[in-house]
Amino acid sequence: MARILAYTSPARGHLYPLTPILDELRRRGHDIALRTLASQVATMRARGFNAHPVDARIETIEHDDWRARNQLQAIRRTVQTFCARAEYDAADLRQAIADEQPDALLVDISCWGGLTVAEAWDGPWASFCPYPLPLQSRDTTVRAGIRTRSRPPGPVS
Repeated sequence: MARILAYTSPARGHLYPLTPILDELRRRGHDIALRTLASQVATMRARGFNAHPVDARIETIEHDDWRARNQLQAIRRTVQTFCARAEYDAADLRQAIADEQPDALLVDISCWGGLTVAEAWDGPWASFCPYPLPLQSRDTTVRAGIRTRSRPPGPVS
């Protein structure tokens, strides 16, 4: 079976949505290598994953969007955080690939440096998003900022 390397942002809210997927891949016989936040390494090893912490410098860069006074400031802080971490997560994922020799990668959407490494890597990879994406349903329309449901085809009673 395949050796899969998963790389997460240093947050429980990014690790735990991915965990059931990794559990299922392991159940199907794949070998799982994981780089994640240091405080969760022992827990992930107990699940049967070859887990190691991400570069400690990544965890020291606080995601402080909660300090923002409005949405624009929050987005700016988020971009600053992801850019600051990118230098370290790129090098960290590159080293993890060299250490683990994976057949495939799963990279957190918030690891911008890691995503660039995955794109340049010569193997299959995918990114994962640990939170719901704001996707519009096919059966809705938006008019003047108001979302309405389209009527199903057929007669209206």
